[in-house]
Parts: sequence; C-alpha cells; structure tokens
Amino acid sequence: MPRYFFHTRDGDHIEMDDEGTELPNDQAAKNAAKELLSGLNREKLPNGDHMELAVVVKDSAGAEIYEVTLHLDGH
Repeated sequence: MPRYFFHTRDGDHIEMDDEGTELPNDQAAKNAAKELLSGLNREKLPNGDHMELAVVVKDSAGAEIYEVTLHLDGH
C-alpha cells in the first residue's frame, strides 16, 4: 500500500510529517487531507481576523500530489 505524507502549514509555521500514512490510493489521501484540514480548523482559533491553514500531501517519492488550503479573512 502506498505511503503518503501530510505536511501542515499554519501561517508561516510548517509541521513536517516524517512518518506518513499508508492509504490505498491518491483519492484516499486527498480525502484524508480534507479531514485533517477540517480538524485543524476546529483546533485553531485565528490570531486576529486572518488565518491560513494548509495541508500538503506528498507521495513516498516526495512528489506533491495535493494541497488543500483554508483562508479566513474577517472584515
């Protein structure tokens, strides 16, 4: 089963996933990235009126296969 790495970004702070997760295919990895982003959104409160969260998915060769981003801009 392929291994995928889910790196997260909160503004300028990046957390690298060094372990990865085995999933059946790219679509399963994309779905997992969306779920992870949703969880990050619930955990983090914006610092002021602006926030950017992202999850970047890479395969075992290091190729980026997907990125999902959430932007919050309050007025």
